[in-house]
Amino acid sequence: MSDLSFRLTELRSLLVPLSQFAAWPIFFVLTSAISQQPAYFLALVLVLAADILDSSPRNRGLFRDSLAGGTTAILSLLLNDQDGLIIGGIVAVVAVSRIVQKIKADQR
Repeated sequence: MSDLSFRLTELRSLLVPLSQFAAWPIFFVLTSAISQQPAYFLALVLVLAADILDSSPRNRGLFRDSLAGGTTAILSLLLNDQDGLIIGGIVAVVAVSRIVQKIKADQR
């Protein structure tokens, strides 16, 4: 592998998680603005379910879910949205608890 393609691979592995992290709050604000929050909540829960069912040892998806849930809860608190606060909080707590379970399982 050439040096350039190796650097591009490193850059891609850095940019993908950052773009996913930035996409969740943007998606939340857009769906709030056009009154389509159920679509956002459905996407948030479906992505969490897919990451919970993922059997790989990596926790990247669950970490993203915990950040997305936490961000959703904070934005909902600022926008005075009870549904978003509850769903975001549940997603964050479930994702963090699954991360802790995976870490404990790896230590055994």
